[in-house]
Amino acid sequence: MFHNILVSIRRIEKDTCSNCEFNAIHQYTPSVDATELLRSGSSSFDVPSILNDISHLEHELQNIEPLFIKFRDRYNNLVKNLGSCKALLAPIRSLPAEILLQIFSLASSHIPDPFEVPWILGHVCSTWRNISRSSPSLWANLHLTESSSKRLTFLKEYISLLDDAPVHLSLDERPEKELKELIHGILIHSELWSSLELKMSAGWIEELLSYASFLAFNLKKFSINLTGPFEINLVEHRPHVLDLLSSSPIRELHLECIPYSHAPINITELQKFSTYSYDPAELHSIFRNAKRLVEFVITPGQARSDFVSDIPSTSYPYTCHTSLERLSFVITMENWSRSFSKIPSIFDHVSFPALKHFEILQHDGYDMVWFDTTEYLRLHDLFRRSQCSLTVLTFSAPISVDSLLIPLLAQSPTLHKLNIFLRRDIVKDIFKALSLEQGMAPNLKEPCITEAPRTLTQACLLEEADQFYAMILSRADGDSGGRLEKLRVSFDSSRGDHEWMTLPVSHDSPFRNLLRMKERGMNIEFLLDGKDYINDGKARVAFFGS
Repeated sequence: MFHNILVSIRRIEKDTCSNCEFNAIHQYTPSVDATELLRSGSSSFDVPSILNDISHLEHELQNIEPLFIKFRDRYNNLVKNLGSCKALLAPIRSLPAEILLQIFSLASSHIPDPFEVPWILGHVCSTWRNISRSSPSLWANLHLTESSSKRLTFLKEYISLLDDAPVHLSLDERPEKELKELIHGILIHSELWSSLELKMSAGWIEELLSYASFLAFNLKKFSINLTGPFEINLVEHRPHVLDLLSSSPIRELHLECIPYSHAPINITELQKFSTYSYDPAELHSIFRNAKRLVEFVITPGQARSDFVSDIPSTSYPYTCHTSLERLSFVITMENWSRSFSKIPSIFDHVSFPALKHFEILQHDGYDMVWFDTTEYLRLHDLFRRSQCSLTVLTFSAPISVDSLLIPLLAQSPTLHKLNIFLRRDIVKDIFKALSLEQGMAPNLKEPCITEAPRTLTQACLLEEADQFYAMILSRADGDSGGRLEKLRVSFDSSRGDHEWMTLPVSHDSPFRNLLRMKERGMNIEFLLDGKDYINDGKARVAFFGS
């Protein structure tokens, strides 16, 4: 009797003990070695014995399966708890709220989106939610597009988190009625504007600006990108807006297709200015009054038929602007022809001794740009008069090598980066001028060469590959002071109606030398229709072969 009780107790202990619960299940040993019989090809005629083995094995499997599920669940819980404990020790959880807020700000999207930062921070943990929801500056970037009208409920809550923080408002399209009502308060309270960017037609821009009711003393960036055929003139139509902007500390101003005289905004604090102008007197006034200007982008315009300059072109007093570091001329479909000057005459009366970066840009991708002799001389005299040390030159439109490129290279020993646009009639002269043997721009580190031929037969980069490589080689093998650090070649064939070149290139193609330079450590990008045939593995095989 006592023996039976003891056995029962041991059985209970064995069944309930977590260490030996698995062993509590009796392990059945089959009467035959089925695996060996299958391998040998023999068979057993003792069917009842095999059926008995199957029955016992299935029974043991049924007993083990619940234990397996239990151990698997316990294992998963252990892994989960272990991960949670380790997550609690993550360095980011020990950061002060001020540091987290800076990280959140850097990661935030300027377009309100329920799946982007800052909104999605509220789904991480209560701490992040409290920090993000109580920081109005995180919600201050409002870039609203046509699709924004589809998320009005979300936008309403998003905007409510702004509180009274200075707001960066950007509108790409005319807002629908519901969206306009939603941002009506922001448009009225112009004292909250930190930056305002409007891209739409003149009528809608003037209407939205008409809501402004307070001095915009926080406004640091103002941008108007005019679309459509109609002009905008705040002087005539919205003078009260100019009054509200008179005390704004604007540091960045962008007026596209709008003369400054139509929006004469306070420019005493201005550092970056992009404008459209056809009036030399207007430009002269800008250079004299915007004394802190660092970057100036001008799109020369053709004067209206009724325009008469108030000041004769010979009467401008000389102005030395000591802070300007970057000067850009933008060539568009409107101003590309010879019909009027793309380099206004006012540049005969100014100098920029601090100038480091000069650009001639084509806005519409049009390569039939013409500069006359007077314009080249005007630029040449400007740089000679300024005695500046240029470090970056950018030409995305074709220029004269003899009249502009060579004079600039000759007087720019500090030139570090050159962006140059190729065309068949100038390509040989460009590669010759850039060869280190010519002694110009000895410190050039980063040449960027672009070509966009109309047809493949006009592709001068392919035709002059030998001379191109000779120029690169002359600088790649220079001493430590003149050695190239980066080469970028961009070829765009999308404008032409033609087939691309035969790939892979031949074994004696000079372009294969770029691979060797890459292997020696030079940073090289070789872009053909946007695809990098040096750094992209598949593209490299397609271009050079395996």
